[in-house]
Amino acid sequence: SPNPPLPGRQEIRAFRTLQEMTEKRGEWMQGMIDIHCHILQGLDDGPRTLQESVEMCKAAIQDGIRTIVATPHTLNGVYQNHRATILSSIQELKSALRRPSAALMPPVPFDGLNDLKILPGADVHFSEKVLDLLEEGKALTIGDRGKYLLLEFPAQGVPYRAEVALFELLTRGITPIISHPERNQEFIRRPQRYGEMIQNGSLGQVTAMSLTGGFGEKVRHLAEKMLNARWIHFIASDAHSLEDRPPVLSEGVRKAEKFVGKEEAHKMVNDYPRAILEGRAPKFPPPAKGL
Repeated sequence: SPNPPLPGRQEIRAFRTLQEMTEKRGEWMQGMIDIHCHILQGLDDGPRTLQESVEMCKAAIQDGIRTIVATPHTLNGVYQNHRATILSSIQELKSALRRPSAALMPPVPFDGLNDLKILPGADVHFSEKVLDLLEEGKALTIGDRGKYLLLEFPAQGVPYRAEVALFELLTRGITPIISHPERNQEFIRRPQRYGEMIQNGSLGQVTAMSLTGGFGEKVRHLAEKMLNARWIHFIASDAHSLEDRPPVLSEGVRKAEKFVGKEEAHKMVNDYPRAILEGRAPKFPPPAKGL
């Protein structure tokens, strides 16, 4: 096959920028895992085109992310992305990332876009029938391993019987990961209800932008309190685009360090997500009874 073209000035400048970002960020932030990312093209309110998806992947790599769980909205009354659709879209994106034209820049201190893992998942809208939907292939667990489910409650509230459905999932060996609880109006009004879900075995994922103030001071303050109480186990981007909600974790991780320490913040984007993707149960700090 023909040799790849030599890098031009623009690529060399970008490479130097990446080197500077890597040195500033520190080695420990390399290899981060994002378990909640709307990276797939045309499936929901994330990227509209394949090229936009590729550009988001480039941004993720520049931030130190090496694994993305693709989590399109599903079963929310607008988007009905079933397992087969998600798996097919991931293959399309992977093929695009392998094309020479998609390369981040030559040379790079890693394999560039070929080094980025894209794994299946879904941002599953809550339903009392979620177990049935999983069995029918209409909902997808994280990594398609059947162990952990990213679950999104309606933004304005949490259904009355939600705890029953969470309990049923847990008894079947499926652990719910409640996405962005700090942004849910019910949990903002009644954070203790969310805390009881955590004490009963569910897990929590905070959005990185919530910690940097991207969703307002009220949300940021609640996110910080949830971190302090050990009610949060994962930091994820919930990225939808390059402009408004980019695939960036590092800034949120730095904010989290102030509340849980550097080691624990690191685990939220490395050790803990890696464990669940391997089907293992991470050992989390015990949650507090209240905020």
